[in-house]
Amino acid sequence: MKLNLFGLFFILTSGLTAQVDFSGSVNLEGYYSSKENLPFWFYSNQRGRVSKETNVTGWIDGKLDYKISQNSSIEFGGGLLYQDAYDDEIFIDELYANFTYKWLQILAGRKQKEKYYNGLSAANENFAWSLNHRPLPGIQIKSSRPIYFNENKKFGFEFSWEEYLMGNDRFVEGARLHTKSLYLVYNFNDNWHIKGGIRHSAQWGGDSPESGPQPEGFTDYLRVVGGREGGENARGGDRQNALGNHLGTYELYITKEFQEFSLKFIYNHFFEDGTGSSYVNFPDGRYGIFYENREENSLINSAIYELYYTKNQSINSSGPHKNDHYFNNLLTYHSGWTYQRRIIGVPFFDYSQEEDQVIGNRFLAHHLGISGVLGNSNKNFPFKLLASYVKKYGSHFKEYDPTRDELYLNYEMGLLKKPFILNLILGTDYSNIAKPKYAIGLHLSRNF
Repeated sequence: MKLNLFGLFFILTSGLTAQVDFSGSVNLEGYYSSKENLPFWFYSNQRGRVSKETNVTGWIDGKLDYKISQNSSIEFGGGLLYQDAYDDEIFIDELYANFTYKWLQILAGRKQKEKYYNGLSAANENFAWSLNHRPLPGIQIKSSRPIYFNENKKFGFEFSWEEYLMGNDRFVEGARLHTKSLYLVYNFNDNWHIKGGIRHSAQWGGDSPESGPQPEGFTDYLRVVGGREGGENARGGDRQNALGNHLGTYELYITKEFQEFSLKFIYNHFFEDGTGSSYVNFPDGRYGIFYENREENSLINSAIYELYYTKNQSINSSGPHKNDHYFNNLLTYHSGWTYQRRIIGVPFFDYSQEEDQVIGNRFLAHHLGISGVLGNSNKNFPFKLLASYVKKYGSHFKEYDPTRDELYLNYEMGLLKKPFILNLILGTDYSNIAKPKYAIGLHLSRNF
């Protein structure tokens, strides 16, 4: 009997080994700044791994991918994070299980979001969801690729349905986050592709120190999903408006394929209520163009230009929806559109740690990102350049005086590839209200 069990175990584990892929990395970063805090791009969009006050940070991650069949697989991943700005604590950076069957993907746990546009965008996924924060724990059900209505793959759609927990480090403890999206995809031919749709998010539930426990029943959840007003158990404002704190984006992406490169045109319209969803706050949003070279190791592999505009905020509307207060919710969810005191969307918004609130949300920003390779085929040095100019006006409720003009520059270059990867990072900030800030950093990593 023991021999049979041993033989069975050997057969199973032998088959498992043949279908399992394991990979991971070890990363260490150190910084030195001329001021107490680091420059903007040193800590912004760094997946919550770097703070303004960080001197040293490090993380290790790994994932195991098991191919169940030709059409299905499951991935288990995890990672730990350390940074000295958090009193020498070690955090769970990732811990998840990700199941894929054909076009369907189900993910449970905490997983870092995918990086888009080769890491050059200031917003990454869209206006309201960047890489500026740690991943939220929850569950995601989404399409892993477009689902086409016919075999010629002309017309199809993509979708997502996600539920997250927002934790207790916020004004309303235990708040929840519901978000969903639906995009239509149309391929005119092999060279022209268009994708457009909507993403809707809502903070709800939790326990407020001002108004007590918020509605969390199943009926309340359906009201949140549908963007409907609250029931009798909701506070007065939520009975008149939608239950919870809602926001969303209309998104359009047009891609043109050329023989040697591709161009993608980007448009995100942001809204927080009925006036915004009706375009009363136009032209607020994100506008961009992304260039990607098909030839590797070119002087310019990819480049992006983005324009962000948030000055309107429905200023010309009337009644209670006049003068929006983007990424804020003064009615109940005072921490606004943040997670663990970090902006969830594009990081050009000013957030106050002391007030636990977004204090600056009216701005005009120009952002440029370029990546490429310096050198020749024998010896080359990959690089990434980020340059952002932001003119900040404060908010409709409290304007900055004087208006802030800020320039953020960041340059990263690869110095070594073997036996480990070594990157040099240089950054600087310029502002009309403060002296320049300079910093240098090193990123050491090893993949396995």
